[in-house]
Amino acid sequence: MKRFCALLPLLLFTTAASAALHFGTNEISPGSVVEFKVAPNGRALFELGQARVTASTIRGALILPAGFTNLLKPCRLLIVSVPSGGSAISGMRAMTNVALREGWAVLAADGPPVAVETDTIQFGWGMLSSVLDHLARTWPQARRWPVVCAGFSGGAKRSAAVAAAMTHEGWHLAGVFMGGCNEDRATLGQRLFAPGPSFKRVPMFLSAGESDPIAGPKPTGVVRDSMVQSGFANVRLETYPDGHRFHSEHLRDALRWFLENEPKPAVAR
Repeated sequence: MKRFCALLPLLLFTTAASAALHFGTNEISPGSVVEFKVAPNGRALFELGQARVTASTIRGALILPAGFTNLLKPCRLLIVSVPSGGSAISGMRAMTNVALREGWAVLAADGPPVAVETDTIQFGWGMLSSVLDHLARTWPQARRWPVVCAGFSGGAKRSAAVAAAMTHEGWHLAGVFMGGCNEDRATLGQRLFAPGPSFKRVPMFLSAGESDPIAGPKPTGVVRDSMVQSGFANVRLETYPDGHRFHSEHLRDALRWFLENEPKPAVAR
């Protein structure tokens, strides 16, 4: 495991006055990104086999908010997803400063490089689930943390499916943030991972640029309507005056809204 800070040069928090925690045998200070490697779990090994890729490790990255120095207290966790073929660890930087300001930790996972068509929802979940398994073994308290899955464009689609998988595994889903999203993957996640009825009570926040030619208000409205038709009970759509880009203010609003509408924790399976 190694610590690096170059990934996020615009971080708003420093670590000079923060006490260090231990993540395994390594120190992790709030405001500093820690990159680590974990062994693939059984799910990941299956997906790697399907992709005909050999890999002995999966990469993860974690950053804690300022002031979080006590594992006996709960922490909120934002998990970032990116489109197929992208790096979630590189892509997490766009959302990290917002999350840290709101008191959320941020986690991302990357598997080995594969062809875009091979980087499926199931493949991505295999890689992320390996990192989550490691987090839960290292810090068992994390299983009770409120978790939000978030992404933009293709990452927004993937975040909805990841949220379904995590709900199935008993993680405490507090919300899903989908920016620039033109496809309902929450309903697909429901079919793929059978998370149970609690998933449809998880708050879902859709963010759309008014001049976005890819996922503007109209196609995003279709996504919202599809989710509502599937039985999702708490779907919110907001727009901003711009094109196809991540809108940080909406992530801030979503994180606050999720806490106001946080569902009760699912029973771990």
